[in-house]
Amino acid sequence: MQVPSKQKMRRLPLLPIRELVVYPGMLLHLDVGREKSVRALEKAIVEDSMILLCSQTEKDVEDPSTDDIYRVGTIAKVRKMVKLPNGTIRVQVEGIIRAEVVEYLADDAYYEVNVREMPEEESTDPEIDVLMRTVLSQFEHYINLSKKITPEALAAVSDIDKPGRLADVICNRLSLKIKDKQEILETIDVKERLEMLLPILNNEQTTHM
Repeated sequence: MQVPSKQKMRRLPLLPIRELVVYPGMLLHLDVGREKSVRALEKAIVEDSMILLCSQTEKDVEDPSTDDIYRVGTIAKVRKMVKLPNGTIRVQVEGIIRAEVVEYLADDAYYEVNVREMPEEESTDPEIDVLMRTVLSQFEHYINLSKKITPEALAAVSDIDKPGRLADVICNRLSLKIKDKQEILETIDVKERLEMLLPILNNEQTTHM
């Protein structure tokens, strides 16, 4: 099957993560202790520091099989890695681009996968600007009702001019189930991603009223 030129194929180690969905543009710290995960990080470091982060479907699975891991994740760059006294590795990663697992490669030491990058398409739809303003307005209402998010969060997202980035950052700020955050991650069309956020924000506001 011929892959479109924009969808670059890569071979990467995979790190399954629990109770978290990582979006492109996010910079965060992870504590890694499972042997397979540590080996995947070590592989990334000796190569180009790139690794695929995919969420587990169930947080309590200690040794996930391929069926326990979502197929769409985020390619991330390992920025820092520090070994803690208890043997856990604390790693700083930066999300770069969405990617889909095409196949798992045989390796018992850690997960290694062939992935297809999922770049965002630039949209010229005039409705996008209206959607962005509506989402921002709904997010402001949510912040005013919620005690979990500080007003500074609105200032942090108000300057974002990329629709896909706006949707990702707002979704990351919301206390949603992993499967809901994963659905946003898997939505490449930026207009559709913004449209998905509106009912989510409305529901979140209702629960805080």
